[in-house]
Amino acid sequence: MSDGNFIDPRERQTQIGRAEIEQKLRQTMADGALSSGWIIGGPKGAGKATLAYRIARGLLDPGALKDDRSFDASKTSQGVNLIANAAHPDLFILEREWDEKKSKYKTEISVDSVRELISFMNRTAAFAGARVAIVDTADDLNRNGANALLKILEEPPKNSVILLLSSTPGRLLATIRSRCKTIELRPVVDELVADLVQSETNVNKDDARTIAAHAGGRPGYALTLAMEEGAIAINLAHEFLRASAAGDASSKVAVTLASKAGEQHWPIFTETVLSGLVDAARKGARGNRVDGPLSGADPASLIAGWRALSDVTGRGAALNLDKAQILHAMSYDLRAALREGA
Repeated sequence: MSDGNFIDPRERQTQIGRAEIEQKLRQTMADGALSSGWIIGGPKGAGKATLAYRIARGLLDPGALKDDRSFDASKTSQGVNLIANAAHPDLFILEREWDEKKSKYKTEISVDSVRELISFMNRTAAFAGARVAIVDTADDLNRNGANALLKILEEPPKNSVILLLSSTPGRLLATIRSRCKTIELRPVVDELVADLVQSETNVNKDDARTIAAHAGGRPGYALTLAMEEGAIAINLAHEFLRASAAGDASSKVAVTLASKAGEQHWPIFTETVLSGLVDAARKGARGNRVDGPLSGADPASLIAGWRALSDVTGRGAALNLDKAQILHAMSYDLRAALREGA
C-alpha cells in the first residue's frame, strides 16, 4: 500500500484540471451574478467535493483568495482553517447520517436533515457574509427530502448558495435541475492525473500511468487506487482478460487473488475487468480501434461476457463464495462468450 496520505476535500488546497471552471465562476462572482443553486455533476472521484469546498472558501472568506482567477486561498486564513476543521458557522454540510445501531451510514438523506439545512439557511450569517450549504450527495436525497430542498431553491434567502453534488444529475428532480446552474466535471487528461498520483503517493512512474489510464480522468479515484495498490489489481485484471481472450486460464491471477493478501485487490480487479469489457464493446460498436487483450473481439460477445461476469461476481459476493471458485467461473464464462462471438 502507498505511504501517501489521502487529503480530505475540506483541506485540499489545489485541484487539477478545473482552472477554466474556476475562472468562469470567479468572473460570475465579480459580476454579482452568482446563482443561489448549483449542481456539480460528475462521476465518483471526479473532484466534486473538492470543487465545492473551494467555492465555499471563496464565498465565505473572499479576502483569503490569492488571485481573481481561481479559488486558491491562503492556508493561514481563519475562514479557510475553520472550513478545513468542519467548524465554520456559516457552512452547512448535508450528507447521510451515521446509524449508531447498525454501525454504518444510513442509505438516504431524510427530510428532517433537509429541514435542518433550511433552518440554517434562514439564519443570520455569523460573519455577516454568505451562508453556504453543500449537499453531498443530492443522489442520496429521498423523495420527501428532495421536495423539501426544492422549496428553498425556489425562494432562496439573500446571500445564500447551495451546492448540490451529484454523480447522476439527470436523475435529480426536474424541478430541482431547473432551479440550478450545472457544472459538469469532465475527465482530466491522464498526464495530469498521473502527475498528481506521483506527487501525493509513493507509486512509481509506470504504476502512476497505469492507474491514471484506468481512472478515466477521475483524480480522486486515481488517488484511491494508488492508496490501495490499484496498479497491482489493474495488471491482474489485464492478465485475466489476456488469458481469457487467448482461451487460457491464468494461474498467476488465481493464486494472487485467492490469497489473503489478494482480498484488497478483488474489488478493483472485478471493476477493472467489467469496465474493460464495456469500454472495448463500446469502442468496437463505434468502429474505433480496440487495443490490448480484447483487440478483435466482437462487441456483442463482449457484452455477453460482461453480463455473465456481472452475474457471477454478484452471486459470488451474495453467497460469499471462495475467490478461486468465482475466478474459475468468470474465466470459463468469458471464454465461452468470446468463443461464441468468434
